[in-house]
Amino acid sequence: MVAWMLMIAAAQAAPDTVRIDVATALQRGLDLSPALEVAQYRAEAADYRFDQVGAWPNPLIGISAENVGQQRDFTGQSGLDGLEGQAVFTLGLPLGWERSGAISAAGADRRRMAAAVRVADWDVRETLLGAIGGVLRDQELGQSALEELTTLSRIANALALQAERGRASDGDAARAALARGMASTRHARRMAALAEGRAELARLLGYPATETLRIDAPACTDRSMPTGATTTVPELDVAQAGVHAARAAIQQAKGVRAPDLAPQVGVRRTGGRSGLFLGLSTTLPLWDRGSARIQAARGEEMAALAAERQVTERLASARVAAREGMVALESGGAAFDEDWSNALDRAVTAAEARYELGEGTLFELLDSRRARLQALDDYHAWLAEWWAARARLARLEGRAVDADLICLDPFRETP
Repeated sequence: MVAWMLMIAAAQAAPDTVRIDVATALQRGLDLSPALEVAQYRAEAADYRFDQVGAWPNPLIGISAENVGQQRDFTGQSGLDGLEGQAVFTLGLPLGWERSGAISAAGADRRRMAAAVRVADWDVRETLLGAIGGVLRDQELGQSALEELTTLSRIANALALQAERGRASDGDAARAALARGMASTRHARRMAALAEGRAELARLLGYPATETLRIDAPACTDRSMPTGATTTVPELDVAQAGVHAARAAIQQAKGVRAPDLAPQVGVRRTGGRSGLFLGLSTTLPLWDRGSARIQAARGEEMAALAAERQVTERLASARVAAREGMVALESGGAAFDEDWSNALDRAVTAAEARYELGEGTLFELLDSRRARLQALDDYHAWLAEWWAARARLARLEGRAVDADLICLDPFRETP
């Protein structure tokens, strides 16, 4: 039976493990992001629209022939000599602000699409760093849960054997078995969360679901966050481009009032003679003077200005909240220093020593281990929150959302 189980285990292919660092994962996710690709194609389309809108309208050519089949009846001449008609070349000349307004609107749209690429880029970066940070957190939580399960299994097995031999109480053996069961379920939950996070990150990075990702992060060398923006927040660029587009629409609406000209030049033949044909066509703004169109465009301008103001206020409020949140997180995280790290091991080793000497109880030992595990969980949860807060603050302040925002042990002293 054992041999058969070993054969089955050997036949099952273990999932591949891919080790990847934060910077490589971030760049791979950016290269493969569909959202960023969509934004880039739309920006490219806006560039083409801007190039196209500046082109002048194509000229028209019109050719007409009269008296076909009845040349002699109308002109007294037969064949080609009896035909009458004209060939006219017409060129449209748009006047006023209609054309310039269209060019300005296309330029504003191009600016908006370029800003949308930056918005998508920063969105993807923030999403990727959040997913990477979640996997890093769950890796550590799963590892600490596994170590605790291994230790408690060893204690429970030893106490069960000692209880059979009368060297330990049945109550201690039962408590150790219960602690092992809780550690087992805790480990299972941690591994389930890790599997879910890894699967989502694998999707974002373009890896097959059968591969297991393991993220490696460097230790922190400088946890300080710079202040002040280095560039405009792209959401504000999008809003400002909307204002420019609305103002360009006002120009277009006003330009409709100016009549467009269509000069004509060609050759006309009649009565057996040919001559130069000159003409000029234009629109008469008698019924449609575009007043309502102008008012509608002005309404869109006011809406765009209100949207810009709303974005500005929202970003300012979010920036203050993010900065205060970062201060609070770093203030709380300052407790996770070298002394805290040493206290983790001392608390457990002291309880184990007291228990082995008969001076401590099993309850005290298990309680110290639970406290240590909870402290580790709190630390890794705080670390993931700190990473996310750093990425959020960097984005709101117009700074680069890069891989160096994720690092380990920010409050440890580096030699």
